Amino acid sequence: MTKIKILSGLNSIGGNFVRIEDNDRVIVFDQGIRFDIMAKYYSSYITPKSVTELRKLEILPKLEWYDNVDRIYISHMHLDHLGALSNIPPETELFLPNLLLYNTMEKRWQTSQTWLSLIPQKYHLKIGEIQPYKVDENDVLAIPVSHSAWPAYAFLYFGKDETILYTGDFRDESFLSEDEFFKINRGADLLNYLEENKDVRIDTLIIEGTNIGSSKPPITPNDTVKLLRRLFISHRSIIAILHSLDLEYAYTLIRLAEEFDPRCYVISDQIAKLLKNIIANVSEFIELSNIELSNIDNNDIDNSLILIPYRDVFELLRNSNFNVSNTPNLTAILAESEPGKEEGSEYSIISNWFLKYGIQYYKIRSSGHYYPYALKYILQKIRAKNIIPIHCENLKLLINQIKIYRYKK
Repeated sequence: MTKIKILSGLNSIGGNFVRIEDNDRVIVFDQGIRFDIMAKYYSSYITPKSVTELRKLEILPKLEWYDNVDRIYISHMHLDHLGALSNIPPETELFLPNLLLYNTMEKRWQTSQTWLSLIPQKYHLKIGEIQPYKVDENDVLAIPVSHSAWPAYAFLYFGKDETILYTGDFRDESFLSEDEFFKINRGADLLNYLEENKDVRIDTLIIEGTNIGSSKPPITPNDTVKLLRRLFISHRSIIAILHSLDLEYAYTLIRLAEEFDPRCYVISDQIAKLLKNIIANVSEFIELSNIELSNIDNNDIDNSLILIPYRDVFELLRNSNFNVSNTPNLTAILAESEPGKEEGSEYSIISNWFLKYGIQYYKIRSSGHYYPYALKYILQKIRAKNIIPIHCENLKLLINQIKIYRYKK
């Protein structure tokens, strides 16, 4: 008999650890960091001592959770799902969404002077790359989803007596058109895939509910594009701060740069690699430029769009060549795409720095997670017999919503 064990992340945003036991087979979906617990015990002055300490505080998964695991599948590389690879027992088989991107991220973590140095593997793991739309030897099928990290996957497990769908984190509306999503991911997203494959019957759905109970306004990708277009019309120079895995949003900014014709700079190897993947599959419309932060002056910034990750924006502002008074009509756009707890993002601190340097900034939020009003539509598309809610701070509310919507036509 198939057993589903939600060992972490049931009543919290992040830290998912889903263990599926099916006779002699054991697989795990995600093994993330519990940032909600981490914020209770650590600050800029108090930092983690070791992986063992994080494990004792239940910020990282317990070692016994990995017993007899055949393979761990990571839905996307936000740290609340990827977790610390150094916590995984030696020789464990781990499959990641994209090895090239992971290797780029790992190099940064290895040289970090913070707790991030605990993330990379400390010994040998058997690491592979997820291949979408193919049922693997463990009867797992990965299906791409739209999220604020790329690539991101939902997982279908075809068990001996039960078919299980784990959504990971996802939204029902993308920055990409259906054709663009198909070209970039080489196939349809989760909901369209299930629509095209009606013979796939879901016995148990494990679904996230990040935005359930949130009071923040539901701004869709289409709404975000309208706001961005107004800012591009009004400002000659724009600094866009974003997560270094948010390919869909970065792609949207590049397309707007094409439309309004500023120069475009990408100050991140990670973002550049993501965008080159899109450009190779969609259009050769722009040449990306990587420039060193120390070399930027106001001639570079005037009439330009600069894409920069959260972690690097402080270095840009501290650059002695960077003089705001010599750059007329400059604005900054801070993408607040996720709850701060999810990755420990410090949006308010970044905002304070912009005010300090006299830069007008705007926060734009287009969540990587579906909004509550979309739940009815999603449940009707998936048509699951049983539903397990996860990744949600307002679990009772999500359970009540599921009871209401799953029976409505």
